[in-house]
Amino acid sequence: MLSNGSLMHWTLPVLLAAQVSPEDVTREIGRLQRNFEFLSYGFAAAWIVLTVYVLMMVSRERRLKREITGLKAMLEDRQKR
Repeated sequence: MLSNGSLMHWTLPVLLAAQVSPEDVTREIGRLQRNFEFLSYGFAAAWIVLTVYVLMMVSRERRLKREITGLKAMLEDRQKR
């Protein structure tokens, strides 16, 4: 036997579904599609920003390595004199 709470939990979606019109369903589907589209744009933008940031860091690292190599060479030249 179903308890009162369990019965209400089971019948509430059925009662709500009976009150929904086809236009409501169509409107909700459209809203969900727009939300998914915006979510997709957000993820794409986040990946683009992340990719640009990583490329900038790689470029800085290379530049710093070149600068360190140049400074080491200058230090060796000074020590030789």
